[in-house]
Amino acid sequence: MAEPRTTKFILIENLRFDPENPRLPSGINGHKEPEVLQWMLNDATILELMGAIGERGYFAGEPLLVVPGSKQKGNYTVVEGNRRLAAVKLLRNPELAITRQKAVQKVSAEARNKPDELPVLEFEKRDEIILYLGYRHVTGIKSWDPLAKARYLEQLAQKTTGQYSPKKFQELARAIGSHRDYVARLLTGLAIYKFIEKKNFFDIENLDENTIDFAVLTTAMSYENIVKFLGVESATDPSIKGLKESELGQLTNWLFKEDANGQTRLGESRNLKSLNRIVASTAALKAFRAGDSIHQADLMAGAPKEIFQEALHDSKRSLETARNQSHMIGQPEQSDADVLDDIGKLTHLLREWIRTKLGNN
Repeated sequence: MAEPRTTKFILIENLRFDPENPRLPSGINGHKEPEVLQWMLNDATILELMGAIGERGYFAGEPLLVVPGSKQKGNYTVVEGNRRLAAVKLLRNPELAITRQKAVQKVSAEARNKPDELPVLEFEKRDEIILYLGYRHVTGIKSWDPLAKARYLEQLAQKTTGQYSPKKFQELARAIGSHRDYVARLLTGLAIYKFIEKKNFFDIENLDENTIDFAVLTTAMSYENIVKFLGVESATDPSIKGLKESELGQLTNWLFKEDANGQTRLGESRNLKSLNRIVASTAALKAFRAGDSIHQADLMAGAPKEIFQEALHDSKRSLETARNQSHMIGQPEQSDADVLDDIGKLTHLLREWIRTKLGNN
């Protein structure tokens, strides 16, 4: 990377947001400042950043990294430091806020400092900065979210020659100080995410690029059976050859579609292990598709003996829960007694069957 020039100060009105910022959602036009500011204000910490700068001033030890603007001489594109630029712009001109207007106006009114210029380090080309961004935001102390990381890696890959391959993944990993498989999985996850986006998130209510948990999607791709279920050749192949649209639609629904209680079919991300077993079992997958819970379907994915023993232990736990709650029941119902009678009959039958198998009289 070429050495930057000495820190200098540039007027705020001459600083522009980076339209290629990996953190920007694809639906945001990075060339339009109002759209960028509106998106920035969705992050609650932008107000905290405004307050900190307004109270203590801008710390000159954190200069923005910029490149000369392409349209007008004297303007600069901020490649690193867009949040800080947004905070200062809003401090100086709170009327720029389309959302959270009252909060922005309040912070601006109380601010002691409203910088009219900011320290920058100027680079000749954006490519000189992009590798630094990898260290800082992909593996560094100011980590981006997984989707932003994946978009950054895609940008980095596009600036190098050659198709995706283990060698290229290794080069990308070396550039950001990471591992080859991690890079490959992120890029594969991004390719699948783009397919989901292209299909309008399979019409799942309230699911979009701002609400989808990309980390859950990429974690799912680390499970061999889920990868096979989707039909793709490998979790480290961004070409996603063989991807089955129907199965991807089902997986997307299981991972992200919420019921009236805000719960998904997956539940917690740790249940991906269960889902991995389920999609590899014809019987379990059929039951899960029919509406069985992930726990119920997972039982069917095991061997018959495992299913039998787990069902017995589940029954015991359920009865213990009923016993522990019984003292808070004012008046039980006859149907409760009927259920217990049925449980008793089943218990007797199973106990006699086990005794016969074990040779006990």
